[in-house]
Amino acid sequence: MNMKKTIKTFTLTAATALLSLSLVGQSFAATSSFTDLNNIASKDKIIALQESGIVGGITSTLFSPQEKITAAQSVQLLVNALGLNLDLVRFVKEPKASDYITNASNDAWYAQALIVAAVNNVDLPKDLNPDKKLTREEFTHQLVRAIEVSKNLPLINPLVVDIKDGDQLTVDYSGSIQRGLKYGIITLNTDGTFNPKAEITRAEAAEEVYNALDYLKTHQAPVTSNDPISAAQGVQLITDALGKLGTDIKIKIDPDAKMTRESFTYLLIHTFQTSEKLPMIKLNPVEIKDNDKIDLSNVGAIQTALALDIVELNADGTFHPQDGITLTDATEIATQAVKAVEGLKK
Repeated sequence: MNMKKTIKTFTLTAATALLSLSLVGQSFAATSSFTDLNNIASKDKIIALQESGIVGGITSTLFSPQEKITAAQSVQLLVNALGLNLDLVRFVKEPKASDYITNASNDAWYAQALIVAAVNNVDLPKDLNPDKKLTREEFTHQLVRAIEVSKNLPLINPLVVDIKDGDQLTVDYSGSIQRGLKYGIITLNTDGTFNPKAEITRAEAAEEVYNALDYLKTHQAPVTSNDPISAAQGVQLITDALGKLGTDIKIKIDPDAKMTRESFTYLLIHTFQTSEKLPMIKLNPVEIKDNDKIDLSNVGAIQTALALDIVELNADGTFHPQDGITLTDATEIATQAVKAVEGLKK
């Protein structure tokens, strides 16, 4: 890999990978029937998720559909639903939830789920409060980004749907909400509203997860993690990264352009600098063994990325600028760019 990658040495058992098959961490009873879903429109979807071992009730017979869910419960649900795990990951030291989420308790029931979600690039704020009740827009954003990243979905730019209360949406989440509508994960109310700030219920969260899994049945990613991303995917990753920093920007690029390590790194650095998230810095150029393969106009951006630890060279000092960049690598670079901006603020 060409970015900063931690060599990992930690073994995860199958039991811990599947911990807590309930929406909220309680025990799960596959043969039970919930008695409090008769007036719930998503009853069949909730039962289907229960039968799949994805959600459980607060008791063997009660699902408590109107109860609100917390951030920690949401993370556990996403981990269960998407089958996220650490099977291919090794750590130099045993990871702790607090390594990823400042406010996390390493002894809490949700600790393992937070680790799994964070390592699998689920979009969680560093200062996440595990006990905070999630809003509809927060949960939908996390779910949409989780399926896109974990399942390598081609990122899309859907036609913008008019949301009557769209002025209440958090800017960072607006793209995910629009894509959630396109995927059929969510629908608007009959009056065209979404109620983004309303706290999401267990029933609503379960229904969104069911719809997301239903979408994935017929829209599996056409690429593997080793295949190059498209220009549209690269633009979306950079746009989402800037969104985390409070910037809403439109990037114009030829959708048929080849997204290489060089072009992605240049586009990211250039966009971050023109958005005034990264400063123009005085560089002490690093020797790049295959510098002759880099377009002269892109050298400064790549040197900047190296100086800010957004990317790093291979062990032999090369950068492989013309290699197609994978979703995993591009996501890592975008994540490192956000960290670089946050580090410069301190």
